[in-house]
Amino acid sequence: MKNWPDWLIRAIKTFVQAFFGVLIPAVVGVLNGGLPVDWGAAKVTLISALMAALAAGISAVWNISLEVHNDLKSAGVRKK
Repeated sequence: MKNWPDWLIRAIKTFVQAFFGVLIPAVVGVLNGGLPVDWGAAKVTLISALMAALAAGISAVWNISLEVHNDLKSAGVRKK
């Protein structure tokens, strides 16, 4: 696994994209109705971060598995 910075950068990009993709609807709600100061508003931000982390984790696992597969393929290892 020589390209670990590559999959790490992809995972970070996925985290940022997913975080803002989930958080933007909440921001639009705040802009339309003012600043909510209840627990529900804090949960939206927390859930956004958790969903983004999950997406980044899935992305990292996928990229690592592809890299391992390509390394094995280039080394000539075959499945039996």
